[in-house]
Amino acid sequence: MSIATILSAVRLRRSGAWLAVALFAAPVSAADQVGSYRNLLLRNPYVDAAGAGFGRGIVGGDFDGDGIDDLAIAESGSTRLRVALGTPWTLSTTQPVIPFLPSTITTPFQSGVFARGDFDGDGRDEIAVGHPFVNVGGSAGAGTVYVLDRAVNGTWSVQLTIRAGGTFPGSPVAQAHLGNALASGDFDDDGYDDLAIGLRGQVVAGQDGAGAVMVIYGTPAGLAAPGARLFDRSNDGLTFAPREDDRYGWAVAAGDFDDDGYDELAVGVPNATCPNGSDRGGGVVVLAGSAAGVVTSATRIWRPGVLGVLGDCATAGGFGNALTASEFDSLTGTPDDLAIGAPTTAGGGAVHVIYGSASGLDAERNQRMTPPVRPGIDSSDARFGNVLLSARLAYDCVFIVCMARSLAIGAPFTDVDGVDAAGVVWLVMPRLGESSLDPSTIRPILPKPPLRIAGPVPNTQFGSALASGDFNDDSRVDLAIGAYLYDEADATDAGAVQVLYQSDYLFVDPFE
Repeated sequence: MSIATILSAVRLRRSGAWLAVALFAAPVSAADQVGSYRNLLLRNPYVDAAGAGFGRGIVGGDFDGDGIDDLAIAESGSTRLRVALGTPWTLSTTQPVIPFLPSTITTPFQSGVFARGDFDGDGRDEIAVGHPFVNVGGSAGAGTVYVLDRAVNGTWSVQLTIRAGGTFPGSPVAQAHLGNALASGDFDDDGYDDLAIGLRGQVVAGQDGAGAVMVIYGTPAGLAAPGARLFDRSNDGLTFAPREDDRYGWAVAAGDFDDDGYDELAVGVPNATCPNGSDRGGGVVVLAGSAAGVVTSATRIWRPGVLGVLGDCATAGGFGNALTASEFDSLTGTPDDLAIGAPTTAGGGAVHVIYGSASGLDAERNQRMTPPVRPGIDSSDARFGNVLLSARLAYDCVFIVCMARSLAIGAPFTDVDGVDAAGVVWLVMPRLGESSLDPSTIRPILPKPPLRIAGPVPNTQFGSALASGDFNDDSRVDLAIGAYLYDEADATDAGAVQVLYQSDYLFVDPFE
């Protein structure tokens, strides 16, 4: 019998004290969870907000090294990057007038593709930003990645510029879109974060759009060109030949799926061919980590309906379009697991979860989730799984067993209350003591009161970006949701970011 069947905790806040009561088969909602209490809407702060798309890209991390998570917010229509530094406060006190300390960085790029990592081991996260559509030399859309670093004195600078060619592998290729996807992880277990970069349009063996991934390794001086390498379908250790428009590298993620200390690299190939040789349901290639970094000696490919994975490759759509790796098992010290978005699957999309084991990802306990049926929510064209985020969005512990990470699923084209493409974010929680996510806990976060975003509004695309962090330093992880087409009264498509805090009050579902 699992721990979840025997024990759970109901927490009540009374006069500042906690009361823990052991119950049989208590529901997961007894845990602290992100909710609407004191939620915050970060609006576009600029005078020329119309059409700027504030919130097109968001990422959380500790950029100033003070131990409090911060939030970086990009616009789709400008080169401004808004950095909001987190401040310490608790939900039990009056919300501060300035819950974030914001500043604006003027950058040489505009983008919505982010990753954060401590690439130089100085205790502060750097921000990697992809600009996949920029021209490089005479190659249109070859793409560039910039790494931004905040010095101790608060000054931001471009620490590194990454382009194919020169000291980095390859050469600029038109429409390669280097930087369309980014992920940080420690592939060689040396204590410095490394960076994986998608080039979804790379030409490989004469095949346009076959795609590739560049891996660059961290050092005490930050990311460095020596040892960097390009991986594609002609050299990743598998026997598959590159095909036109495979889109290898559309998404990337890093996770230690076999718990050996080295992160593996997961590569989304959302247009990969099915075993029948004709349909293109998508796939995910997983390359192993090692002391030498990413290697091709134990590469595997996962596809729906193949090797025990649920679903059917012939009817799937975009399997590998989005990826996130995390530990969804609440028993500590277990391997990471992999969530895979297939947002163009018929019926509004699907999300698959494949769990880690001592031998790597294993399909034995894999899950497949589709949009639940809820009143007022039309998911027929939702793109459920277009964006994925794993984070500890619920908190509960019994003895030494604590809740694992939850899965947030962006479905930005969902119709809400008859409003087209208002967008929804779905949360799937783990169950205390269990070794997988619990699909029965799935619940929607809707872009309407009691949230400050106050919709639904047509084509807001709430959930088009997701980020997490403990933004108020209360030891609870919070959730940021991008809605880059949000309309202000006098500024169409100004954009906004909705922040939800994790509450230590008895949870009452505020979203339905």
